[in-house]
Amino acid sequence: MVVFYHYEWVLKEYTNRPSWIADGGFKTLGAAGVDLFFVISGFIMVYTTTKKAGAADALDFLRKRATRIYPLYWVWTTALLLLWLVGVALKSHHYQPSFLIHSYLLLPFFDGRNYHPFLSQGWTLSFEMLFYIVFSIGILINFKRWKLPFLCASFALLALFSLVLPEHNGLKYLFSEPIIIEFLFGVLAAQVLLRLASDSNEDSMKRLAVALIVIGALGFLSTGFYHAADYLRFVIYGVPALLMVTGAAMLGSSRCPRWLVYLGDASYSIYLTHAFFSMTYAVVLKKYPRLGHFPGDLTIIVAGIVTIAGASLTYPLVERPLMRALSPKKLRASEIDSFGVAKRSPEITEAQTLV
Repeated sequence: MVVFYHYEWVLKEYTNRPSWIADGGFKTLGAAGVDLFFVISGFIMVYTTTKKAGAADALDFLRKRATRIYPLYWVWTTALLLLWLVGVALKSHHYQPSFLIHSYLLLPFFDGRNYHPFLSQGWTLSFEMLFYIVFSIGILINFKRWKLPFLCASFALLALFSLVLPEHNGLKYLFSEPIIIEFLFGVLAAQVLLRLASDSNEDSMKRLAVALIVIGALGFLSTGFYHAADYLRFVIYGVPALLMVTGAAMLGSSRCPRWLVYLGDASYSIYLTHAFFSMTYAVVLKKYPRLGHFPGDLTIIVAGIVTIAGASLTYPLVERPLMRALSPKKLRASEIDSFGVAKRSPEITEAQTLV
């Protein structure tokens, strides 16, 4: 979803080709992949830590989360940095050392326009790490029965604290963005599912699951017919994502095509690397403007598919060897999903897509 969204921007920036996708209200729908991912992330963290409690488990959780997020992000941030240093990419941009340091640490830094790091799509990872830190504190104090109240109270306190921070402060932005609520939607979905799983009729669960998925999908599609303020993003995208994730999880171990499972596992690599493909396409368009004369919608679809296919190759070539090197020897890379946790059940691992 995010991949296609970025190609909509490239098309409008470098060509004058009309596009129903880019010109219509559906142009913002691709960005909802981030919201879906946040809900999935909150769901999986609850589902995979039901027996975790205490200092040792909290530290282990945080170590695994950091290992999952940072190394691969550093690899591709460094790749982009090298391209910038040799004058291949981002030629018109100038970056201060302090900005680059903040980018590597995933600490938001206002650059005069926004709080995005050097590898722009990394902005979502700052929120991921914030959620993981707060979640690890919950594990530390053994919040098994009080996950949602604890997390809600924690993020409410952080939002209140942000009020005393100066304008354009990175932590003020991080603590006050409503999009963080989408992680809580995922937590809610997991707790509801864990409670229903033990005492619900299987047939009725499946009917309810299908209904939730359909309603959620319609909710996503309806966003193409109106414009809402960005601070309402957690409502217009987060609520449909909540319904779809809950429904998909309730379906249980429904079979998915192997290629779809693969794309789910490769989603983090695709997310981090797809911008290299879209930047390359933008450079080609600037050098050979005639290539921008193809139909706009066809361009977005074909470029998006090619990018997903190409970026997914970085998963076996880069991500899996890296995770194999950083993971316990008892787990093979094939046993580690896109969130860096041991695969437990199909309903978790098959729902992973940020693309």
